[in-house]
Amino acid sequence: MERAFHLPALERVRTRPAAFGTLALAVAELSADEMGQLLARLRSRAAYGGAGDRAAAVAAAARRFLDPDDRLRLRALEALPNVTGFSRAMIEEALPRVFAPLADAQALAAMARPAAQVVGLFGIVAAGNIPGVALLKTALALTAGASCVVKTAAGEPLLTALFAEALGAIDPSLASALAVSWWEGGSGGGEEALVRGVDSLVAYGSDVAIAALAARRSGRFVGFGHKLSIAVVLLDRASDVQSLAAAAAVDVALYDQLGCLSPQTLYVVGAELSRRREFVERLAEALEEVECRWPRGGLGEGDAVAIRRLRDEYEWRELGGGGVSLRAGRSWTILEDPTAGFRPSPLHRTIFVRPLETIGDLRHAVGEWLPRIECVGMGPWPDAETRVSLEALGVPRIAALGHMQDPGLDWRQGGLDPMAGIILGKQR
Repeated sequence: MERAFHLPALERVRTRPAAFGTLALAVAELSADEMGQLLARLRSRAAYGGAGDRAAAVAAAARRFLDPDDRLRLRALEALPNVTGFSRAMIEEALPRVFAPLADAQALAAMARPAAQVVGLFGIVAAGNIPGVALLKTALALTAGASCVVKTAAGEPLLTALFAEALGAIDPSLASALAVSWWEGGSGGGEEALVRGVDSLVAYGSDVAIAALAARRSGRFVGFGHKLSIAVVLLDRASDVQSLAAAAAVDVALYDQLGCLSPQTLYVVGAELSRRREFVERLAEALEEVECRWPRGGLGEGDAVAIRRLRDEYEWRELGGGGVSLRAGRSWTILEDPTAGFRPSPLHRTIFVRPLETIGDLRHAVGEWLPRIECVGMGPWPDAETRVSLEALGVPRIAALGHMQDPGLDWRQGGLDPMAGIILGKQR
């Protein structure tokens, strides 16, 4: 049974099996006193080496998950599909996207070396089922010289623990600065001790969960609540429609559209109806091809019902001459709509395609959802004038279509500095 924890500062740990998806993992049971003891030991630990040495160790651990024959990578590939619900092929695609940025020791050291004070004890509360949500901040914190405690997510409690195991085999001293554990969120004295005991806390989750943590936290706190993304396609006579559709299909399909960087609407700019319809047809073909490469994971009953109802709605609207069209496969749905608004998708590869006259109309089209937009995917990559128009929206990330899910170490998530919460004074 895989262990979903790494607690080097505690000599004895009580464990129990817990179900995650279709797999049982061993989780630690920490009392408030034990969490307090863990935090005290991590706080008293002196920072090891320089940023360059720490970055080298973190990068070496990350490279193990890029090695096709490494046993830790193979264990992750075996367990994560059962835990997260993603297909094995999707996990195989995800691991390089998670670990390649962390395998660049020089970039890690450069990011974590600013002349500022590092917090002594850094806490992370993760959420969701996207593999490695907490790993970027974890790697930056360790490289900067902070000790780090990670509360993993119920949807993905394992990968950070496996990374800690890899780090322990490479550099036990640095690994002793990292603690990883899971418990049921919002419960237990251990969580309260963590929330109140770390110098700085970063949390991911729903707006409700972030607000609840913020209310319990009196010190430094950075919360990443509900975010979503959109994409923009510029179609003129010179555009390669097939390539643009293939790139869009990658961003829609990755992580089954469940991440904050996954587009929920594709806005097609400046194209006549026939050109837009051509793009939709190529997108349908591309999503079908992507399904063969990365099969969609399982659907919960509620998700399946939401998608079915949306399909039914668009089928009736199409029959009624409403100008909409529906294209659907076993695992994907395209909803072409002539109105230029925004409507949240039920996800799981369900994408709206809407027209825009110009890029300048994007702000009005997104409307009240603009503050929630984390990323705009752009295809083809925009000229200088278009890029200025997009940057004026204030969206944290603008990415080339097909690369929305590859943010890198310098991702200013939520518009914040990547070192926010780790380096004192680093927020904007």
